[in-house]
Amino acid sequence: MRSHLVSSFGLALIFLAFQQSAFSEELPGISLPENSAIVLVVAAEGVQIYESKRNPGGGFQWSLKAPEAQLKSASGEVLGKHGAGPSWTLNDGSSIVGGLPPLKNVAASGSIPWLLIAVKSKSGSGTLDKVDYVMRVATDGGVAPTEPPSVEGATARIKYNAIYIFLRKLNG
Repeated sequence: MRSHLVSSFGLALIFLAFQQSAFSEELPGISLPENSAIVLVVAAEGVQIYESKRNPGGGFQWSLKAPEAQLKSASGEVLGKHGAGPSWTLNDGSSIVGGLPPLKNVAASGSIPWLLIAVKSKSGSGTLDKVDYVMRVATDGGVAPTEPPSVEGATARIKYNAIYIFLRKLNG
């Protein structure tokens, strides 16, 4: 993984750029939804969990089961978690579930794709109850193993890092 190339200082600069909106509204291959504003930007550190399933053509293949990650501030404070659904839950008690398929899915060489996902449900009161979209960018790792599984039901936990940008719709 490239994580050794991205220092804590580098991640902090990325956070500051996003949080202060000092970036182009066009990221490579993906853009912010029209009439939206950033609510929160976090770093995710965790794993993408893959499970072995029967391949209709014979043998077995890896299928994404769920992500499992901590959501952190630029200073490293754990703010919440990311899990199956896909879902995001903050320590303030707010939670969202994203709708699939993604609105945008942009390939990232050697890493899981960048995504734009619409929120399909919200619960709790807090920061995430204002969120309508989630973007996953700056991904590192997390792709399924290249070696096919040999048995059904096997799991693989693949490390990944990403930045999640939580957005809200603006009136008008």
